[in-house]
Amino acid sequence: MTTHYEPPLANRGVVIAENKVEDVENVLTAMVDYLRVSFKTHDVDSILENVVHLKRDFMQEKETGFYGYVGTVQLDYIKVFYSNPGDSRGVLVEMSGKGCRQFESFLRARNKTWYDFFQDCIAHNGSFTRFDLALDDTKTYFSVPFLLGKIKRAELITRFKRMDYNGSFDIGEEKEGGTTLYFGSKKSDAYLCFYEKNYEQARKYERDVEEFDEWNRYEIRLKDDRAQVAIEILMEEQDLRYVALSIVNNYIRFVDRRDDVSKEYYETSAFWQDFIGDASKLRLYQKPEEDFYEKSRNWLKNSCAPTMKMILESDQVLGNQDLSNMIVEAELSDKQEKMLAVFLADIGDMVC
Repeated sequence: MTTHYEPPLANRGVVIAENKVEDVENVLTAMVDYLRVSFKTHDVDSILENVVHLKRDFMQEKETGFYGYVGTVQLDYIKVFYSNPGDSRGVLVEMSGKGCRQFESFLRARNKTWYDFFQDCIAHNGSFTRFDLALDDTKTYFSVPFLLGKIKRAELITRFKRMDYNGSFDIGEEKEGGTTLYFGSKKSDAYLCFYEKNYEQARKYERDVEEFDEWNRYEIRLKDDRAQVAIEILMEEQDLRYVALSIVNNYIRFVDRRDDVSKEYYETSAFWQDFIGDASKLRLYQKPEEDFYEKSRNWLKNSCAPTMKMILESDQVLGNQDLSNMIVEAELSDKQEKMLAVFLADIGDMVC
């Protein structure tokens, strides 16, 4: 029996898009996968209340930060950095891919979408310095190793000056381990990454890749001006299709080689035309994630649970209560108190 792991919603043919449930069988799905947006203000409470819409009581506070910021207010992978008064950095909101999925649970609780969040950012003069999109392809219009073969045969027309690739091979099982293609430089303002997501998930869950359906992931990473322009176009068009696939097609195009004409006259490959042509089926996809502090629970399960079980079994045999006494006498840190509040709260109680 085949077991499906990620993405559970997409493989069932259902996504949450624009607050509607839609059938997306054999359709590309697009997700917000990473973002950073800065504000020229030091009023953290205003950003939390009017942009992020999360109550500060449920967030942890640290007197450390990244990118030159001096402090952080965060709820797991959703982070708000702040700077000292007079520092031009102001406030920065950052969400990793996991943070975007968590934030979608709060958007859903407020009956809002990413468009509403982007509009709030714009209304408060936010500047988008990083904006990543991810395209999940479970129809698999092409295989990633096939693309690599086309590239090696000079059947790629691109604006990028460089591309890299890597792959892996399981010597013991004599099986391929998946291929990844990188277009452009990680230091540039635009960067594309194509890879076989089914192989990545198989490694993550230590499963055979055959247990997963075909699944490619195409990531678009934009910085600074390109990130800002992409958001502006997205807000104008209200169509992620235009942003995601237009960016991909602008930077790369696969063609069929011909010996009788020069490269600029090569015709676009049929599979690439199909891929770009079906872009109209794309939707802004939300996969809300309500599982917070999963890393901490996994650490507890893997590192502490065996020891706790040992003490519990000892108590049962000797008639002691060492484990229960340890738990009762333990004092929670401020961080753990915040985590507990999040665990026990309803999602709706955490938004403002």
